[in-house]
Amino acid sequence: MGKIISVVGNLGAGKTTFTRLLCAQGGFVPYWERPEERPFQTDIKTDIKRWALVNQMDFFLFRCGQEREARQREAVAIFDGGFDQDFKVFTRHLVQQGHLLPSEFEVCERFYRFARELLPPPDLIIRIVVELPTLLQRRATRARKTIDRSFDAQEFSDLEGLLDTWLEGEAASPVMRFRFEREVRDHAGEIEELVGRIKDILRSS
Repeated sequence: MGKIISVVGNLGAGKTTFTRLLCAQGGFVPYWERPEERPFQTDIKTDIKRWALVNQMDFFLFRCGQEREARQREAVAIFDGGFDQDFKVFTRHLVQQGHLLPSEFEVCERFYRFARELLPPPDLIIRIVVELPTLLQRRATRARKTIDRSFDAQEFSDLEGLLDTWLEGEAASPVMRFRFEREVRDHAGEIEELVGRIKDILRSS
Protein backbone atom coordinates (compact mmCIF):
# COMPACT_ATOMS: atom_id res chain seq x y z
CA MET A 1 0.00 0.00 0.00
CA GLY A 2 1.28 3.42 -0.91
CA LYS A 3 2.24 6.05 1.64
CA ILE A 4 0.68 9.53 1.82
CA ILE A 5 2.27 12.74 3.04
CA SER A 6 0.16 15.89 3.23
CA VAL A 7 1.81 19.29 2.92
CA VAL A 8 -0.43 21.77 4.71
CA GLY A 9 -0.31 25.44 5.59
CA ASN A 10 -1.97 28.79 5.17
CA LEU A 11 -3.04 30.16 1.80
CA GLY A 12 0.03 31.41 -0.02
CA ALA A 13 2.44 29.62 2.31
CA GLY A 14 4.06 27.80 -0.61
CA LYS A 15 2.43 24.36 -0.42
CA THR A 16 2.59 23.84 -4.19
CA THR A 17 6.21 24.96 -4.46
CA PHE A 18 7.22 22.89 -1.45
CA THR A 19 5.44 19.80 -2.82
CA ARG A 20 7.23 20.22 -6.13
CA LEU A 21 10.61 20.48 -4.37
CA LEU A 22 10.01 17.39 -2.24
CA CYS A 23 8.95 15.33 -5.24
CA ALA A 24 11.92 16.45 -7.32
CA GLN A 25 14.37 15.71 -4.51
CA GLY A 26 12.83 12.49 -3.19
CA GLY A 27 11.28 10.90 -6.27
CA PHE A 28 7.81 11.10 -4.73
CA VAL A 29 4.53 11.32 -6.66
CA PRO A 30 2.68 14.67 -6.43
CA TYR A 31 -1.09 15.01 -6.07
CA TRP A 32 -2.23 18.55 -6.80
CA GLU A 33 -5.17 20.53 -5.48
CA ARG A 34 -6.04 21.95 -8.94
CA PRO A 35 -8.87 24.28 -7.82
CA GLU A 36 -9.12 25.75 -11.32
CA GLU A 37 -10.47 22.38 -12.52
CA ARG A 38 -13.22 22.08 -9.91
CA PRO A 39 -16.70 22.78 -11.36
CA PHE A 40 -18.01 25.18 -8.69
CA GLN A 41 -15.05 27.53 -8.31
CA THR A 42 -16.56 30.15 -10.60
CA ASP A 43 -19.97 29.90 -8.93
CA ILE A 44 -18.61 30.24 -5.41
CA LYS A 45 -16.90 33.51 -6.31
CA THR A 46 -20.25 35.03 -7.28
CA ASP A 47 -22.49 33.55 -4.55
CA ILE A 48 -20.45 31.87 -1.84
CA LYS A 49 -23.34 31.08 0.53
CA ARG A 50 -25.25 29.26 -2.18
CA TRP A 51 -22.34 27.20 -3.45
CA ALA A 52 -20.11 26.69 -0.37
CA LEU A 53 -21.57 23.33 0.66
CA VAL A 54 -21.57 21.72 -2.77
CA ASN A 55 -18.09 23.12 -3.45
CA GLN A 56 -16.71 21.57 -0.26
CA MET A 57 -18.36 18.23 -0.94
CA ASP A 58 -16.91 18.25 -4.46
CA PHE A 59 -13.43 18.87 -3.04
CA PHE A 60 -13.93 16.09 -0.47
CA LEU A 61 -14.88 13.59 -3.15
CA PHE A 62 -11.98 14.67 -5.34
CA ARG A 63 -9.51 14.33 -2.49
CA CYS A 64 -10.88 10.94 -1.41
CA GLY A 65 -10.49 9.70 -4.97
CA GLN A 66 -6.89 10.88 -4.98
CA GLU A 67 -6.19 9.11 -1.69
CA ARG A 68 -7.72 5.86 -2.89
CA GLU A 69 -5.55 6.01 -6.02
CA ALA A 70 -2.42 6.82 -4.00
CA ARG A 71 -3.00 3.93 -1.59
CA GLN A 72 -3.26 1.52 -4.52
CA ARG A 73 0.19 2.49 -5.82
CA GLU A 74 3.51 1.31 -4.39
CA ALA A 75 4.91 4.81 -4.06
CA VAL A 76 5.12 7.76 -1.68
CA ALA A 77 2.51 10.38 -2.57
CA ILE A 78 2.87 14.03 -1.61
CA PHE A 79 -0.43 15.89 -1.36
CA ASP A 80 -0.56 19.62 -2.00
CA GLY A 81 -2.95 20.30 0.91
CA GLY A 82 -5.37 17.42 1.29
CA PHE A 83 -8.69 16.10 2.54
CA ASP A 84 -7.96 16.78 6.20
CA GLN A 85 -7.01 20.40 5.68
CA ASP A 86 -10.04 20.91 3.43
CA PHE A 87 -12.29 19.88 6.31
CA LYS A 88 -10.39 20.85 9.45
CA VAL A 89 -9.37 24.30 8.21
CA PHE A 90 -11.18 25.55 5.11
CA THR A 91 -14.64 24.17 5.94
CA ARG A 92 -14.44 25.49 9.49
CA HIS A 93 -13.31 28.85 8.14
CA LEU A 94 -16.43 28.98 5.95
CA VAL A 95 -18.54 28.44 9.06
CA GLN A 96 -16.67 31.18 10.94
CA GLN A 97 -17.32 33.58 8.08
CA GLY A 98 -21.03 32.73 8.00
CA HIS A 99 -20.88 31.14 4.56
CA LEU A 100 -21.88 27.67 5.82
CA LEU A 101 -24.80 27.04 8.19
CA PRO A 102 -24.15 24.82 11.24
CA SER A 103 -26.44 22.19 9.67
CA GLU A 104 -24.39 22.29 6.46
CA PHE A 105 -21.18 21.92 8.45
CA GLU A 106 -22.70 18.87 10.13
CA VAL A 107 -23.18 17.28 6.70
CA CYS A 108 -19.51 17.94 5.92
CA GLU A 109 -18.46 16.50 9.27
CA ARG A 110 -20.52 13.35 8.80
CA PHE A 111 -18.97 12.80 5.38
CA TYR A 112 -15.46 13.42 6.70
CA ARG A 113 -15.83 10.96 9.57
CA PHE A 114 -17.40 8.31 7.33
CA ALA A 115 -14.64 8.70 4.73
CA ARG A 116 -11.89 8.49 7.35
CA GLU A 117 -13.35 5.19 8.56
CA LEU A 118 -12.74 3.84 5.06
CA LEU A 119 -9.50 5.65 4.21
CA PRO A 120 -6.55 5.73 6.64
CA PRO A 121 -5.21 9.19 7.51
CA PRO A 122 -1.92 10.41 6.01
CA ASP A 123 1.23 8.70 7.21
CA LEU A 124 2.80 12.11 7.82
CA ILE A 125 1.73 15.76 7.78
CA ILE A 126 4.26 18.51 7.05
CA ARG A 127 3.13 21.90 8.30
CA ILE A 128 4.65 24.83 6.43
CA VAL A 129 5.19 27.75 8.78
CA VAL A 130 5.29 31.27 7.33
CA GLU A 131 4.87 34.54 9.22
CA LEU A 132 1.85 36.68 8.37
CA PRO A 133 3.78 39.59 6.75
CA THR A 134 5.46 37.12 4.39
CA LEU A 135 2.10 35.56 3.52
CA LEU A 136 0.64 38.94 2.64
CA GLN A 137 3.67 39.82 0.54
CA ARG A 138 3.45 36.53 -1.36
CA ARG A 139 -0.24 37.08 -2.04
CA ALA A 140 0.57 40.42 -3.64
CA THR A 141 3.15 38.90 -5.99
CA ARG A 142 1.73 35.48 -6.87
CA ALA A 143 0.83 35.08 -10.54
CA ARG A 144 -2.23 32.83 -10.39
CA LYS A 145 -5.59 34.19 -9.32
CA THR A 146 -6.80 32.59 -6.10
CA ILE A 147 -9.69 33.20 -3.73
CA ASP A 148 -7.38 34.58 -1.02
CA ARG A 149 -6.87 37.78 -3.02
CA SER A 150 -10.02 39.09 -1.33
CA PHE A 151 -8.88 38.07 2.18
CA ASP A 152 -7.78 40.60 4.75
CA ALA A 153 -5.02 40.03 7.30
CA GLN A 154 -7.52 38.84 9.93
CA GLU A 155 -8.72 35.98 7.73
CA PHE A 156 -5.15 34.75 7.26
CA SER A 157 -4.73 34.94 11.04
CA ASP A 158 -7.98 32.99 11.52
CA LEU A 159 -6.76 30.25 9.17
CA GLU A 160 -3.50 30.05 11.10
CA GLY A 161 -5.49 29.57 14.29
CA LEU A 162 -7.51 26.75 12.73
CA LEU A 163 -4.31 25.07 11.59
CA ASP A 164 -2.91 25.28 15.12
CA THR A 165 -6.09 23.88 16.68
CA TRP A 166 -6.11 20.95 14.30
CA LEU A 167 -2.42 20.05 14.28
CA GLU A 168 -1.74 20.62 17.97
CA GLY A 169 -4.75 18.74 19.27
CA GLU A 170 -6.72 16.78 16.68
CA ALA A 171 -4.35 15.43 14.04
CA ALA A 172 -4.45 11.66 13.62
CA SER A 173 -1.06 11.67 11.87
CA PRO A 174 2.47 12.56 12.98
CA VAL A 175 3.24 16.22 12.27
CA MET A 176 6.51 17.85 11.19
CA ARG A 177 6.97 21.61 10.95
CA PHE A 178 9.06 23.38 8.32
CA ARG A 179 9.74 27.11 8.19
CA PHE A 180 9.52 28.21 4.56
CA GLU A 181 10.24 31.92 4.80
CA ARG A 182 13.22 32.43 2.52
CA GLU A 183 13.79 32.08 -1.22
CA VAL A 184 13.52 28.53 -2.56
CA ARG A 185 17.25 28.30 -3.40
CA ASP A 186 18.09 29.12 0.22
CA HIS A 187 16.25 26.00 1.43
CA ALA A 188 18.04 23.46 -0.81
CA GLY A 189 20.12 21.87 1.94
CA GLU A 190 17.17 21.77 4.34
CA ILE A 191 14.96 20.11 1.74
CA GLU A 192 17.59 17.43 1.12
CA GLU A 193 17.87 16.76 4.85
CA LEU A 194 14.08 16.68 5.20
CA VAL A 195 13.71 14.09 2.44
CA GLY A 196 16.11 11.83 4.33
CA ARG A 197 14.11 12.26 7.54
CA ILE A 198 10.86 11.53 5.69
CA LYS A 199 12.23 8.29 4.26
CA ASP A 200 13.42 7.21 7.70
CA ILE A 201 10.00 7.92 9.23
CA LEU A 202 8.15 6.04 6.50
CA ARG A 203 10.47 3.05 6.73
CA SER A 204 9.74 2.73 10.45
CA SER A 205 5.97 3.22 10.15
